[in-house]
Amino acid sequence: MKLVTESLGECIERIETNRKTLRVCNASDDAELDLVTSFFDPHDLEVEIVDAAGRPSDTVDLLAEGRRVASSPLEVVSHYARAWEESMALGLRADPPAVVTELRDNYFESYDKQRMVMASRIVEFQAWNVGSGELHAGFQQLSKLDHQPEVYRNLASSAVDVHVYGEPDREPLPSLDLTVHGSDEEEVARHWWVAYDGDGDDDEKVVLLAQERGENQFYGFWTERSGIVDDVIDRMAQLG
Repeated sequence: MKLVTESLGECIERIETNRKTLRVCNASDDAELDLVTSFFDPHDLEVEIVDAAGRPSDTVDLLAEGRRVASSPLEVVSHYARAWEESMALGLRADPPAVVTELRDNYFESYDKQRMVMASRIVEFQAWNVGSGELHAGFQQLSKLDHQPEVYRNLASSAVDVHVYGEPDREPLPSLDLTVHGSDEEEVARHWWVAYDGDGDDDEKVVLLAQERGENQFYGFWTERSGIVDDVIDRMAQLG
């Protein structure tokens, strides 16, 4: 393991990403449209619903700096969104469409706790889909696991090795088969992260990392850049 001296806060400061735009073209199904826009909410994208001449009906485009980088049928995106929404509760898995795989990373500002829980599902669902490897999750206080016990019960019942970190304000639910790292470090208390090691596959790695800079206001990023994922996980060895 390489020696990591960079703190979680320093990692956030050095990450810069271009905010992307999701454009839904010529949508014909309001239910699918609502599901897809809800799914992309934690990604902090600009979402546009347009009637676009020259684009096929029910098409979702991902744009970066005005350039289309990926497209997927609305039906395919909504299927993945539904699997993500219900995922571990019902045992659903799904391959991500192109507009999801090409997101790769995104920076966000002023998320509240509800949106942080939703954003955490990006990483948790990745680990669930692969079904093996290590997941490292820090929720500031261990009691915050109470907000999503079913997610972590199902993850822990799979072959994923789940590690959780936080101030030891209480023990996690005893029914959850987790490795618990209680810590009183300020760095742990100020940050929220979920990092998945991809079971050694760089293409499957992903991390969400955020810092609480005001009451219930989180600033940070999520990314699939393997080097950053490795740095955050290595930092966990120093904190835990």
